[in-house]
Amino acid sequence: MTKERFRVNWAKKTCLTESDLSAAADLMKNGFSFQDALSIAETKENRQTVQAIQLELAQGKEGESILPQYLPKQAAGYFDGFVQYMSMKDTFTAVLAILHSEKKQKEELVKGMLYPSLLFIGVNAGVLLFNAFVFPVMMQMMSSFSYQDTSLQIVQKAVSYTADTVLILLFISIIVIIAALQKKNIVSTYHWIQQRKEDALLVKFASADFIRFYLACMKRGIATKEALTILKDLKQKPLVSEIASQLDASLQEGMAFAEAAEKSTAESALVRIFRIAVYASNCEELMEGYMNMVSRRTEHEIAVYARIVQMFSYSAVAAVIVSVYQVLLMPIQMMQTL
Repeated sequence: MTKERFRVNWAKKTCLTESDLSAAADLMKNGFSFQDALSIAETKENRQTVQAIQLELAQGKEGESILPQYLPKQAAGYFDGFVQYMSMKDTFTAVLAILHSEKKQKEELVKGMLYPSLLFIGVNAGVLLFNAFVFPVMMQMMSSFSYQDTSLQIVQKAVSYTADTVLILLFISIIVIIAALQKKNIVSTYHWIQQRKEDALLVKFASADFIRFYLACMKRGIATKEALTILKDLKQKPLVSEIASQLDASLQEGMAFAEAAEKSTAESALVRIFRIAVYASNCEELMEGYMNMVSRRTEHEIAVYARIVQMFSYSAVAAVIVSVYQVLLMPIQMMQTL
């Protein structure tokens, strides 16, 4: 099947949901065949998709080859890689475990970063509106009383320039980040950052993502060489593919796994874990420990980000309040000058 045709089929066919996959996987773990599991997991919502799959199975096609057409794009990419080395049952459980882990990570990021980010943008927009519509009226009112206070004019200009600069820099930063993290650019971005700061945020993210997939292979008894082959071909995850390619290339040169990890661009904490894992009997537990550490570290970094952003937001609000307070005190100041 060509890449173009694959995309056309995708656009026309309804996909199985994560819930559908989970139900089928649970049934397959209890001894049901793939076809029987689909029949039992059929619902009103997925009936059309299930019947289409069963029709193709009845025509003699293999489930491994037809199922990706009926999966969400991301899940289909993972499925294609794993199913070459795992049974359908193990492939389902591996894909579901990864999707669940990624979903949890995204929820943590959104939950921790959405409010402070929206607060920051909202405050800056509010400051600009205040400066554009409210401040001029206040200044005119002061002028009508023949009262001049240059400090307020300085504050107005400072607030205006600061808010404008922040929003412009924010807009430029968003454009640069989006461009740098595009699939065609993300590997070169990763190397550029890693060369300047070995444990940068993107390096940590890529290392954790690599272990998420590598651990899924380990739990299902996939050998290191085969696991790296799977991850090298994972086109949906360019950074996972890059780290896997680095490790595989070093192993093919005859290096030990610990040496290969040392030579790779993975973060230093992961390299140390690999070095220990070579001599340990509980490699899987070590990898699980690393993922738990990553989760706690992410929570801490999100909390730090939230505090910094909130500090700047509240500072901007404080500056506006001080300015308004000065205007409210204007009558008293005028009486003192009489």
